[in-house]
Order: sequence, then structure tokens, then C-alpha cells
Amino acid sequence: MEVKHKLIEQIKLLKPHVRLPSRNALAKQYNAARTTIERSISELIGEGYLYAKDGSGTYVSEKRATAKHTPGSTFRSVGLIIPDIRHDTYPGILRGVEDTTNRHDINLVICNTDNQTEKQAGYLNKLIDLGIHGLIIVPAIIGHTDLSLFSKLQEAGIPIVFCNRGIDGVEAPKVVSNNFYGAYAAVKHLIGNGCRDIAYISRPAYSTSYERYQGYTSALAEAGLDVDDRLVLFEPTFDTARQGYDSVSELLKRGVTPDGIFCFNDGIAKGACEALGEKGLIVGKDVLVVGYDNTGICESMPVKLTSVQFQTYDIGASAAGLLLDMMNGETVRSSSFVVLQPELVIRQSSNRS
Repeated sequence: MEVKHKLIEQIKLLKPHVRLPSRNALAKQYNAARTTIERSISELIGEGYLYAKDGSGTYVSEKRATAKHTPGSTFRSVGLIIPDIRHDTYPGILRGVEDTTNRHDINLVICNTDNQTEKQAGYLNKLIDLGIHGLIIVPAIIGHTDLSLFSKLQEAGIPIVFCNRGIDGVEAPKVVSNNFYGAYAAVKHLIGNGCRDIAYISRPAYSTSYERYQGYTSALAEAGLDVDDRLVLFEPTFDTARQGYDSVSELLKRGVTPDGIFCFNDGIAKGACEALGEKGLIVGKDVLVVGYDNTGICESMPVKLTSVQFQTYDIGASAAGLLLDMMNGETVRSSSFVVLQPELVIRQSSNRS
């Protein structure tokens, strides 16, 4: 504690982003063991006085003179930015993050962006002003992303972990699910159950929907099946009111009837099944359907929905664990990429009897 207090006084005399002397030099300066220096620096990184750069050293944070936490305090705050807490996938991510941060007495600040980059920018500014010690973010995808705010976070020594997807131009660790493999497994399952004219009904085009599209096309190619562009539909908006229903209704109206449908998520699959039913087609017999996320929708449908299990809790917990390592001064490469493998949960909608 004495060494740590002396380091704080030294830090306050330095300008932001000045590099600290080496651990060995500080050990000699304060006549202390290197392990004592290491522990002191690790705690000061966690409290916002310092930040570390991989392979470069430890630097003075912009918050050095105004850090809100007293020496020795372990109270820290982490921001979680997600598109919408009400969406099927995000409560699980939130719970995984919350359980992990709670075990370490870390305050969690939750922000919903509604997938709007403008709203995301507002929350980033607020979190920086609050003096958060770390950030987990599922990036918004509607609008232009202000990269300068992420530079501001990194310059202040605030570690960032991306969930589900990253942002081009921002180097930070990512925790994602293998969307390619999840889609591949779903379509391979449909092919194995006799489907040959398989549709892909997706949300609007962005990184995740493209990754699942690539898994879809790969499974078809492996089976020697051509991609029929008439069967690939990216919905025009993110509006969830009639998702899946309108796309499949339009498909059938054009006289195109698939024998299998792979849907971007369970909500789209539900709408697709409703449209099929209105046309007298039996889900699980005439048309096989697979969703994604394995939400509560699956068991609530008249014909139970086969779906790809998206490990939302594990993604949140892994992201929080990675962030805590960074906050505690451990070296985590900005290129770190944690990929979790999804699993197919088979139910009646894809299992011909």
C-alpha cells in the first residue's frame, strides 16, 4: 500500500500517455520487490490511473489526477452496450456478464442502443465521462460508427471486448459464436432429411447474416446442390412485427415452394411457419423448418421448432472474464478471438415422421 501510494503521487505529476519506467527501475527506485511493483501497477490499472499496451509498457491514463476511487479501493464499473435487452439473444448475454461481474464486486452499467450507431455514440460518451474501467459491446449496425470514440476509450486505457461481432478499424478482443458452422449444421440437417429446395430467410444484410448465408451455401455445395437465388431472401428492415411471414408469403405468391427453410432466427421461423400454415402446407411434413437461437419460441409453437443453440450465457461470461483479465493488467492480445461452437437442437419442425 505504501508503494502504491507513492506511485499515485508520481503518476499525478506526469502527463497523460507518458510511459512509466520499467518494473525493475521502479523496484530500485522504491527499494521494493518486483512482485510488489507488479501488484501495485495491476491495481492502479484497474482503478484507472494507468493503462497497458501489449509489448510496449505501462502508461499514465488521462484520468490520473481525477480518478474517483481512493487508493486501495476495489470498486470498479463496467459498461455493457447491447442493441436491445428485450431481444431473444441479449438477456442471456447480459446474465453471463452480470454473474461474472457480480462475483468480482464490479458495478455493471447497461445501455440499449436499438442498433442505432448514433445512440451508441451517446452512450460511449456517457460511459467515458462516468470513468468506467472496461466495456463489453455488441456493436450497433444501423448508421455510421464514430471510430474516434473507440480511440478515445483506448487512449484512456479502458479495455474493450466485442461480443457477437467487431467493428472494422477497431482492434479489440472478440467473443463470438460460429455463425458459419451453426448455419452449415442446420442446412446439412435439412438435406439429410430429404430437402433439396432449401430457402434462407434472413434479417437485412450485415456481418452475422452473411456468415450464416455462407454456412448455408457451403452445405448446399457439399451436397452438390446449386444456390437458387429465388430462395434467398434478406428482409428489407429490422422491423420484427411481421418478420418471416411477409417473406415466405411473397415466396409462395410467386409460385416458389421450398421443401426446407433455414431461418436467421426463431422469430423469422415462427412467421415463416404461420405463412406456410395459411397456405395449407404442414410444417414438418410438406416443408421442414429450422430456426436459430433456440429461444422460448421453439417450445411454444404448435409444431415444436428445431433451432440452433446460440450460447448466449457462455458468450457473456467469456467476454466478462476476458475483460476482467485485461482490467487486472494481464496481457490479452487485441487480436484475441474466442469462438464458441453452436449445437443443433432437433424437434418436430424438421423431423419427418
